Amino acid sequence: MEALVANRYTSNTGDTERVFLAGDAAHAYPPSGGFGLNTGIGDAFCLAHKLARGVTKDTAESYNSERRTVGL
Repeated sequence: MEALVANRYTSNTGDTERVFLAGDAAHAYPPSGGFGLNTGIGDAFCLAHKLARGVTKDTAESYNSERRTVGL
């Protein structure tokens, strides 16, 4: 069993094209401990909060740094 975490949770390919990873797309954990579900819910909450406020390059980058740290 191993845990996997994406290198980046965001991808800015241009001003209008953004990709955000959350939940199992961003990280996979062994089934013991329930870390995957809890972390996925945290990803969704954080991303929804940032999207509601309007996403800029800075807030997209902050999502990556905040949530990837939790994933690791």
